[in-house]
Amino acid sequence: MEDKHLTFQENLAAYALGALDPEETVALESHMQTCEACRAELADYRTVSSGLLAAMPARPPRSTVRRNLQKQISGHAAKSRPGFNWSLGQVVFAGLMVTLVGLNVITMLQVYNLRQEQAELLAQRTSEQTAIAMLAYPTTQSLPFDQNGIAGSLLVDKQRNLLAVFAWNLPSAPGGKTYQMWLIDPNGDRTSGGFITPEANYPFVMAVVRSAKPLTDYVGFGVTVEPAGGSPKPTGPRIMRVDF
Repeated sequence: MEDKHLTFQENLAAYALGALDPEETVALESHMQTCEACRAELADYRTVSSGLLAAMPARPPRSTVRRNLQKQISGHAAKSRPGFNWSLGQVVFAGLMVTLVGLNVITMLQVYNLRQEQAELLAQRTSEQTAIAMLAYPTTQSLPFDQNGIAGSLLVDKQRNLLAVFAWNLPSAPGGKTYQMWLIDPNGDRTSGGFITPEANYPFVMAVVRSAKPLTDYVGFGVTVEPAGGSPKPTGPRIMRVDF
């Protein structure tokens, strides 16, 4: 305690002249609230400093001193201008904003993926219901096939321009590839009928083709291996073909 008191006493003169650092000023003012001796000594310093200032006649500074002071002020302003001095609160707020934006992006992606999965499930359910209904249509033609180890049936309803394929033991497409379905016309030209995608650990796969043109314009159905996303015309090996 005695060492701290001596430090406060040593700072009294600088405090009286207004030359003490802000942190030391706060500490000294807090100390003087309970120290009468330091308050009395400060009063003496202020009396002396006021007398000295009053005794010295006011003189304008020399031009060299004024120029040096202006340079120092300009240099200090130039150094303090660039950059950003963020407070801790601003840094925390910025971090929270970045986190919030990241969570919003993740949530949006999850919602998008969920909607995509729901759309795929709805399309699959619609196809299954269509295929079941086709079995009850008296105009539906059922054509069995067994090619390249893949067996199944092709349902063809030319009256409603619908075609459904059931395939057993269709393996997963190679990496970067897909199975693309084709409608084949009498000239051998192919029109894409979409894709058929087997599910892992599921014994068979089913797909429905809704032809924009009458099925009477076609004579067959085929499946080939194509690059992911499909091709405008067949480019890969043929998996199967069924004529109707």
